[in-house]
Formats: sequence, structure tokens, C-alpha cells
Amino acid sequence: MSYSVRTTLILLAVMLFNRGVLADDANDDFVRGTAPWKYIERLAPERLPELAYPVYYNDLDKARQQAFHGHYRESLITLEKIHPRGKQDAVTVALIKSNSMRAVGELDDAIKAVSDAQIADDPSIQVRRAELLSASGKTDEALALLRQHLTDHPDSIPGHFQLGQICEKVGDFKTARQAYDWFTQKPQDFLERWKNHERGGVFDSAELVTTIGRALDRQATLSEAYRNKPDLNKTILNIFVKAYDSIDREFWPAHVAAGEYFMSHDQAQDAAKELQTALEANPNDIHTLDLAGRMAVENFNFDGGDKMSDLIRQVNPDAFEADLLDARNLLRQRRPELAEAEVDKVLQSQPKNLEALGLKAAVYALQLKDATTAEILKKIEQIDPNNATGYFEVAEQLGAMRQYPRAADMYKKAIERAPWWTAARNGLGLLYTQSGDEDDARVTLAAAHELDPFNLATTNYLKLLDMMDGFARKESAHFIVLYDPKTDPVIPEYFSDYLESVHDVICKTFNYEPKVKTYIEVFPTHEAFSVRTTGSPWIGTVGASTGRVIALVAPRVGHQTLGPFNWAQVLRHEYTHTVTLGDTDNRIQHWMTEGLAVYEEQTPLRWDWVPMLYGAVTHHQLFPIDQLTWSFVRPKRPIDRQLAYAESFWICKYIEEKYGHETILKMLTDCRNAEPQEVFFPKETHRSLTDFQNDFFAWCDAQVAKWGYDQETTKKYEELREKGEALIKARQYDDAIGVWEQIEKLRPVDALPHSRLAGLYLALHQNDKAISELDHLAQVELKDNRYTVRIARIYRDDGKLDQAAKYAMTGIYIDPYDPRAHELLAEIYSKTGNEQGLAREKRVLEDLSKLSAQKKADELQN
Repeated sequence: MSYSVRTTLILLAVMLFNRGVLADDANDDFVRGTAPWKYIERLAPERLPELAYPVYYNDLDKARQQAFHGHYRESLITLEKIHPRGKQDAVTVALIKSNSMRAVGELDDAIKAVSDAQIADDPSIQVRRAELLSASGKTDEALALLRQHLTDHPDSIPGHFQLGQICEKVGDFKTARQAYDWFTQKPQDFLERWKNHERGGVFDSAELVTTIGRALDRQATLSEAYRNKPDLNKTILNIFVKAYDSIDREFWPAHVAAGEYFMSHDQAQDAAKELQTALEANPNDIHTLDLAGRMAVENFNFDGGDKMSDLIRQVNPDAFEADLLDARNLLRQRRPELAEAEVDKVLQSQPKNLEALGLKAAVYALQLKDATTAEILKKIEQIDPNNATGYFEVAEQLGAMRQYPRAADMYKKAIERAPWWTAARNGLGLLYTQSGDEDDARVTLAAAHELDPFNLATTNYLKLLDMMDGFARKESAHFIVLYDPKTDPVIPEYFSDYLESVHDVICKTFNYEPKVKTYIEVFPTHEAFSVRTTGSPWIGTVGASTGRVIALVAPRVGHQTLGPFNWAQVLRHEYTHTVTLGDTDNRIQHWMTEGLAVYEEQTPLRWDWVPMLYGAVTHHQLFPIDQLTWSFVRPKRPIDRQLAYAESFWICKYIEEKYGHETILKMLTDCRNAEPQEVFFPKETHRSLTDFQNDFFAWCDAQVAKWGYDQETTKKYEELREKGEALIKARQYDDAIGVWEQIEKLRPVDALPHSRLAGLYLALHQNDKAISELDHLAQVELKDNRYTVRIARIYRDDGKLDQAAKYAMTGIYIDPYDPRAHELLAEIYSKTGNEQGLAREKRVLEDLSKLSAQKKADELQN
């Protein structure tokens, strides 16, 4: 990711949070919406809702209400007061008690509560007991109980559904599908009956309707019935909505079902709203908290994930859901060693837990320990020969590390074993887009879209690929530049030449040349660029590298762009990523690839970084090196990500100065060999990581000591600045120059004295000195070409046309859509006889004129 126009964002490795919100406007190019983590952060109220009971409620009514709203222990206390008067009361007590006991982690007692001989033959008790037995790992016993239950009660809606759920859990998808198929078979055929607006009977129960909806969703998914049937999606969603909107407005589990449904279709914002509503009614429901936590982690909201696991443990300190959620959170942060400890907690009590085993395999995949990963996958297959989830978990981690071929193999195995699973196809499709294999991406995503035409991630990718079909391409020796010829005809005139001019320099710097041509994809809108890089339309940056592919938003003013920016500097930054990622097989530390990319931009320290770095150094707030990557990923303050870029750049600069460039190259080799930084720092610097860090911090102290931001110098600076401004106002320019030169020496990294001196030198026609100051400003300016254009004009007027051409071109690098810069360069080329350059500038000026005319016509039409 380019630091060059750093608006805050979260982009890990491949950045896989593929989420969106269904647009109301069918003409939108991409499915759009608000970033879902804004909703996730509001989930889970801090306290349980107060309960008010009607005067006619007895203790049983109260206990039921307490358990339903998450007052689990209170419900158990209330139940102690009750002496059932008959079998039905005993069944109700057992159901409430088992629900509350399970929630607080008393699973064995929950099973006992529904095992009393007096109630054992009750259908609802049988289903509950099977559910609890499955939760305790006694799957065979649970399945045997359910099969007998369905023999005795063949019309049991909960029985068929639970049979499908447990079979899915153990990987028996054939039996699961048969269980779900019952819901669409005659005579019951609930789908047709719902479509025909049948009401009454089972359709008067929000609980049964929700169960029917969940079963129909799983049946449609496993049988691929959603294939090209958007109406089926709407019908099933409508079942959940009717359950909580018409049948029983208090039945929050229907909101959970709707939330799960939205999550399965990559509609995170709608999912978050549903889960929020459910948690307002029952903030202690572990399943809902787990879903919310997973969604937070998927969207890189790590604090949100922590919050949800903490809330789960407040209900049940030993909840395995919290351990697995923490493991996912840590894997997303690339902290596999810590994630493994969380997974092992689960496996100690549930050695055959397939989700935990899949995450365990992912732990080793993230560390590129292929043999151990394969060993765990084999263990999973011994439990479930057709398992797909383990391969999917491994694929996700390998994809996050840009291990494209290895990740693709794992995704393909998951698809082969679960051909109905859209998530695996989407993962593979995104992987192909990031590796530059758009043809394979289209085939894979088209197959996913057929399976689930309602999935928003798939829709976004396919619409993006449709857009890219209309792109033009310009191929050179080492690059393929793709762009929209209608909106950005300027792109091919400059991009390829610039890229080829820096290719050898960057490749020689790192002793590595990419084995294939690098794609440069320039998108006409920021929204399309964001979807290209992440699948989501709300990422706030202008450039990103996924290895072979560098994506860029068009560097111009527009309705959906971020305005002009120095695209040449961004491309140099991103191509450095491409080279260092390729050199290390994508195993380089995140902070290191960013630091080297900034270093290779070959520009001075940004003005806005100066006070930030000064404050961090003098207040001892620089990040420890072992936490630096997480400052990109998990910032605590608004400035943390920007500070991480600056500090990473400084570390690379320090290594270059102190230990030499060869040390950088050796460290890259170490990264390729998967050596952790705790190993390669001592190996290459002969200093422990702690000692190196202390040395580096001392170097930082020395850097900022020269900047003039200490209290004494600041006081002198303010006095001189006031004097200097007064002299300018009085037009005493010679005296003003003397004062501002003193200020510049006091604060050499402050933009103001350079700006004032440039103006003064120009006023006194001291062009050489003016150019020096303007150049200082130009090197740090990313979005405004006024300094470079001014320098070019000075050189032109002084007859130094080669220098004039150089700075005029830099002005075009900063703003390629500025006709003034092109006119100036055309004038210079005309004077120097550069016919080829002149012809290009005339073409570009003609294109810009057409774009301007079209814009005016569009404005008049609108």
C-alpha cells in the first residue's frame, strides 16, 4: 500500500474483507454502503435489559422470560422455587434449565436436566438432549437419539433440522442434505406452502417458522438450489423477517437467523444490524456474540473481536467459542504462536473438534510449516474424509501471505469437497485477481455467482471484471498498463516510460527481477480501485500492490477520485513492494516492505511527519520493533499507522547508514527462508533485537535534536519568525532574507522558511537561490505541482531548457491532467526540437480538451 497519500485504512497482506451492502440504486456500478465495522462497534450492550413482568406471571413464566433475555443464573434461581404440577410443567422446567445451564457452561448438568425418565419421551426434550449430546462431543449418541425420534415423530420440524445440523457438523453432508430435503418434499413442502401464503398451524409459531427458514436456507445451499434464483433468496429472507416482524416481534432468534443469512451472502452491514437487534434483546447469547465477533475479525476490527470474546467469557468462562474466536483474531493479525495456544485449549477437551483442527492446520500454514499442516489435515480426514473446512482455513492463511499457488491448491480442494460453498470460490476468485489471473478469476467467480446470485462480494468482483474488459492496455518490456481509454487517455503516454526508467534501478537495488511482467491497473474511480484491492468499496488510499498486480486510482480531479497525486512516486513505492515481495516469496515483514518502499521513493522527510516523529521520539512513544507491524494492522490512535510508516522508513534508513545495503539484502534472504526477525537481526547486525532497538532509538534522538523543536530553540524561532514576517510586510526584503536564513538553520525541516525564502529570492530575481528553495518544497509536495512548474518556467526563461523539461515533466507526474504543465512542456520541446515529445504533448492537450468539453456537456445535461 502506498503511504504516499496516507488516509487511514486497514489493508493486511491481501486484505480479504469482501463485504458490501445491497444498493437501492440498480444503476450503481458497485454494491455500496457504509463500512460494516461502524455497526459492529455498536454491538453488544454493556448490561442486560431490565425485565418487567405482567402481574399474572408466575415463577415459571418469569424463569422462561429470564432465560430468553440472557438472565441465565437468575432463571436457575427462579426455577428452584418451582415444583412442577405435571409432566408438561416438568418438560418446560427442563427445557429452560437446560438452556440456562448450557449457556453458563454447565453442560453435563444441562444433559442431566433433560434425561429424567419422567420426561425422556417428550419430543422437544429428545431434540434438546440430542443437541446437548452433540455439543458435548457425543455425536453418535445424539444421532441415534434423533433417528429414533424421527421414527416416532416423522413430522418433527426441530428433529429434521437438528439432524441436518449435527450431520453438517461432522461432515456428513449427504445425510444433512437428506434431512433438509424433507422440508421441501410433499406433503409438507414448507417452501411452496409459504409461497402460497399459507398461514395458521406451524406458521403461527415464530420459533418453528425460523427453524423452517434456516432449514430451507441450508437445503438450498447444499443442493445448489440458489443457482440463478434470486427470488429464492428473497423468499427465504422473507421467512425470517415475517417471523420477527409479524408473528412475534419479541422473538430475537429470528434476527440471529437473518444475520447469519446475510453473513453467508457477504452482506455485512445488514447482518450487523440484525445481530445488534438480537443482542439488545439478549446481550448474553453466546452464538450471537460469536457471530458478531467473527464479523468484527473478518473486517480487521480486532478490538471488536476481543470485546466479543470477553463478553462470551462473562457468560461462560470456559466457552470454547471464545477460544476459537481469539484464535481467529490472532491469525488475522498474523500471530500464529499465540493463536495455537487458544486452539489447543479447545482440543484438550474436544480433540475431534473439526473447526479447532482446521484452525490448528491454519496456524502451521501461516508459519509455512507444510509438513505439519499436512499432518493435521490428514488427522481431519480420518475424522471426516470429505472435510472441506480445514482446507479452506489453510487456504485463507496462505492467501493472506500471498502464497498464491499453494493457496489456490487448498481452495480447489475445498471447492472439490464442497462444490456448493460460495466462500471457497470467492476466496479463489479474489486470489486470482490479486495474482493477475483475471481469466481464471472470471470463471471461478461466475461459478460462484451461479450458486449464489445474491452474494455481494461475488457481484462486486464480476462487475469489476466487466469494467476491466473495456480497459485498453499498453505493454512494454517489463510492464502491462491497463486503463480506461475513455476517462484516462493520458495514462499510456507516460506510465510505461516512467516505469521502465525505474525498473533497472529498483531491481538492481535488491538484486531481484520479477519473473513475469507486472500489471499496472489504473481505475477511473476510487470505488472501483477499492473493490479491485479488497472486494469492498471504502478503502481510503490511492495505490496498492498485491505482488504481480499494482492497482491505482486515476490521479485526477473527479466525482469518485481522490484528486491529483504524484503517481510516479506512488508507482515507485508500489513497484518496490512488488520486487521485495517477489524476492522474499512474500515472506518479508510487513513493516520492512513498507519501510523499504518509502526509502526507495528517494524523497525527503514529509513536513507533516516532522512534528509527529519529534513528539514520538521525545515522549518515548516509538513502537517497539516487535509491535511495529501491528501498529499498521491494529492502530490504537489516529496517528499510529502514519507513525508506523515513518518509523519503518527510519529503521531501513538506519540499517543502510549503520550496517550498509548488504545487510538489507541479507535480511531479505533471511525473510525468504522464513526466519523470524528475532533471529535475523542478531544474525546480520550482531546485536540482539533489543540492543538494536536501543541503538536505533538513540539514533532517533540524535536526528530530532537537530530539528530545532526544543523549548529554547522554539522560543528563538517564534521571535525570528515574527520579525521576519514584519520585514516582509515592510518590503525590507534584503533584511528579511537574513532573518529567514537564520530560521531555516534553526529548523531545517520546517516548510515555512523554505517557502518564505523562495518568495523573497524570486522578488529579488535571485533565481538560483529561489530554485534551491522551491526544489526543497517540490520534493516533499505530493499533490500540488506549482513548485515544479515554477522552477521549469525559471529555467525556461534562463535558457536552461533541459532542466526546464525535467521539472515540467515532474509537474506532469504530480498532476497529469493539468493543461498548463503540458503547454509548458510542449513549448520547451518546441524550442529544443524534441519532435517526438512535442507530438505527444499535442496529443495529450487535444485529449484534455475533449475531456473538458465532455465534462461541460455532462454538467449542462445534468
